[in-house]
Amino acid sequence: MRHMTAIAICLLFVVLAISHLVLGDIEVPVFGQWSTLHEEIVLHVRLPRLLAAVAGGAGLSLCGLMLQTWFGNPLAGPSVLGISSGAGLGVALLVLLGLSTGWWATASAAMLGSMLVLLLVLFVAHRFRSTTSLLIFGLMLNYVIGALITVLQSEAEQEALQQFVFWGMGTFGHGSIETGIALMLSVSLACGLVWAMHSSLDLWTLGRVTARSMGVNDRQLRWRLVALAGVLTGGITAVCGPVAFLGLATPHVVRLLTRERSHRVLIPLTALTGAVLAMAADWGVKGVLGTGQGWPLNAVLSLIGGPMVIWVLISKASAAHE
Repeated sequence: MRHMTAIAICLLFVVLAISHLVLGDIEVPVFGQWSTLHEEIVLHVRLPRLLAAVAGGAGLSLCGLMLQTWFGNPLAGPSVLGISSGAGLGVALLVLLGLSTGWWATASAAMLGSMLVLLLVLFVAHRFRSTTSLLIFGLMLNYVIGALITVLQSEAEQEALQQFVFWGMGTFGHGSIETGIALMLSVSLACGLVWAMHSSLDLWTLGRVTARSMGVNDRQLRWRLVALAGVLTGGITAVCGPVAFLGLATPHVVRLLTRERSHRVLIPLTALTGAVLAMAADWGVKGVLGTGQGWPLNAVLSLIGGPMVIWVLISKASAAHE
């Protein structure tokens, strides 16, 4: 059953990837000779967008899996705990204050902002006895950061404000082939690093005391997760904007599809499923056959992720009453 699920997701990945490259206002032949126009469309428009969607979906989903495992909380995720908002604040400080608009500067600011917020969350996490309190803290943190961004917007120049507003809607279509390749390499490396920690993550699900007794260095594990989650969230947010719900919802989709609980399997399966969900959502953005009459990315993802969060809340409530 596990292998059938993985094969089905891989086939869906291939179909969606090919459809993104060949379908649109101008169809590109799968077989046959490409014209110069076809090459330009694929290499400079569709392939960068595809790479951003695959890297963004896989990277944010990995972040969600790591955070949910570390906190032992099925509602933990980059957006819920304020990590995406921290990345957004870093971008806002650069763009709205007119300091820089270069991708590397934006990515660095987003990574720094996300890591600082994640460090704050980790610092206060042990002070809360219930996961509900931690989620409320993350929610309040989102509000505070959102208020700071609003203040920056009110003082920004019109051109910078317009640029930031469009960025805040979220999209996979603003990157170049260089940024797409950079994101793919970063996410691939992060996936390998997380997979190398699969044994420690499996032990961590048994509880802090048990994991320590079995040789897990929780301090080292925490800092590795902070660095990976911060870099992934920051880099993806810098290119794609504050993409909602993928990090939170994808691990639950995977748990619906398989009963496997080993991170050796969950890590690649979550990354692959996140990429598939991102590509599927991007078709909602581009509209039928790429006509451009679709919805904003975060609206599409909220329609996908919102029901998943509701399902988790109802499931937890039902389990508590049994």
